[in-house]
Amino acid sequence: MNTRPAGDDALGTLCARWRRRTVAEGWRMPEDWTSPAVVPLAGAVLGGLPAEGPAEALGTARALADVGVTEGLRDVGVLYDLCLTSVPHSVTLAFAAGWETADAAPDPVAAARGMSGLPQHAEFLARAADIFAGIDSTREGGSLVLVTIDGRVGRAGAARLVRWKRDVLLGEAVRTAFDARYPTGYRDGVAVVLGRSEPAGHLLADVARARATLTSLARKNPSILRAPVRITVRPLPEDLAALRRMIAVDDAA
Repeated sequence: MNTRPAGDDALGTLCARWRRRTVAEGWRMPEDWTSPAVVPLAGAVLGGLPAEGPAEALGTARALADVGVTEGLRDVGVLYDLCLTSVPHSVTLAFAAGWETADAAPDPVAAARGMSGLPQHAEFLARAADIFAGIDSTREGGSLVLVTIDGRVGRAGAARLVRWKRDVLLGEAVRTAFDARYPTGYRDGVAVVLGRSEPAGHLLADVARARATLTSLARKNPSILRAPVRITVRPLPEDLAALRRMIAVDDAA
């Protein structure tokens, strides 16, 4: 392992490439990426030095800047990709710990959603209730369907870091695959999406995109995500109580 301090020129070049790649991959507010905390982490990774401390500091800085944990961890992944290596579990844990324990929490809604960045079931069911009542609409034809994505590996009780990484990966896959206007929900390895059966090609394409994304992620993280991922598409029950029971059964499976 190279433990020599990274030169200023190399470090500056890496930070510039890191920012460009992150922004190109969808960083929400490009002007907010720059932070003093990115430099120590980039220097540690470039120089082969311990990165847990800088990662925790960056996690805290991102939380204080109202950056969600999913977006922040994806950004850290870009840095490691540029250095042709994978993010160590200890660095993911350190970043998440820094984000989670920041003195001034980010958007309370985002914080409540946890590592997946997706709404909890209560928020999902509230959106579904509005749709049942005709207050909200997904603005497309066909009948309502429930897409369930189960990424759990084995039984409950997985280590905290494993659950965090699983939640981040599942949340990212769901947001990549499904239009944001459709209600989503998440709890402990199971995501749900409320969609429309028509146009049929749209739904099938979304499901295929989610499956392909999660299949690729599962190959890289075999102990974290189910392989193959289990995705089911079913007609939505006639009322909210039946939908709540359906979700509860899926969670317990």
